[in-house]
Amino acid sequence: MMRRVNVLLKTGLPLLVIMICALGYLFMPNDPFHVDLSSRFLAPSAAYPLGTDHLGRCLLSRLLEGGRTTLGIVVAASVIVAVLGTGLGLLAGQIGPDKALFLESVLNAVTALPPVAYLIIFIGAWGNGFLTMIFAVTISLLLRLIKLVKTRTEIEWGKAYVMCAIAAGASKAHLLAIQIAPNVIKDVIRFICLSCADTIMVITGFSFIGLGLGDNVIDWGMMVSEARSFIILRPDLILYPIGTIFACTLSFNVLGRQIEEKGGDGRA
Repeated sequence: MMRRVNVLLKTGLPLLVIMICALGYLFMPNDPFHVDLSSRFLAPSAAYPLGTDHLGRCLLSRLLEGGRTTLGIVVAASVIVAVLGTGLGLLAGQIGPDKALFLESVLNAVTALPPVAYLIIFIGAWGNGFLTMIFAVTISLLLRLIKLVKTRTEIEWGKAYVMCAIAAGASKAHLLAIQIAPNVIKDVIRFICLSCADTIMVITGFSFIGLGLGDNVIDWGMMVSEARSFIILRPDLILYPIGTIFACTLSFNVLGRQIEEKGGDGRA
C-alpha cells in the first residue's frame, strides 16, 4: 500500500503540476494583457487571486499565460524531437561500419555545442521570437537524441533476440519497428523528460536577459525580469514565477528519474 502511495506521489503529483502549468490558461480569471494603472500592486482578492503587478495586470492570469507560452515551446519541440530523433536514430544505428564512423564523428562534433550556443546563433541570425526558440531548441535536442538512439540501437542489434529474428527472415523494417523500438522508447521518454526541465531553464533564462520571445509575449522569465525592480516593495511578484519555474522543472526531473529507475536493459 505504501509503495503504491509512494509511486503515486512521485508520478501523479509531478504530472498534476505540469498539467496545471500547461492547461491553466483555460481558467484565467482575467485578461493577462489588460493594463489598469488604478489597480497597481493590489493584494490578493476574489477578483485577483494573486494580486496585481506594477501595471495593474492580474498576476495569476499572467502566470498561467506564461505557462502556455513556455510549455507550448517545450511540448512542440519535444514532439518533433521524439518522432524525428527516434526514427533517424533507429535508421542510423543499423548502417554499415564505415558510414557509422563518419556519422558518429559528425554527431560528436555538433553535439559538443551546448543548447545555449544554438539559441545565440539562431537569435543572432533571425531575431528572437516563438518560432526561433522552437527551432533552436528542436535542433539542439534532436541531434542529441539521434546520437542516443543510434547508440542504443547498435547495442540492441547485437543481442540474441535480434539475431534470432534475422535468422527467421525478419526484414530490417520489422526489426527496427517491432523488435528494437520498444526497447529504446524508455530511453527516449527519459531523455525528453530531463531535456524539458533544461529547456524551461534555457527559455526563461534568455527571456530574463531580454533575448527571449519578444515584448508582446508573456513568459515566466520576462515576469522575473519585470519583478526584480519591485523586489523590496512586493517580493511576491518575483517569488510567484520563480516558484512556478522551480515546481515545473522539478516535476520533469522527478518524472525522468522515475523512468530511469524503472527502466531496464531491455531484452537480452
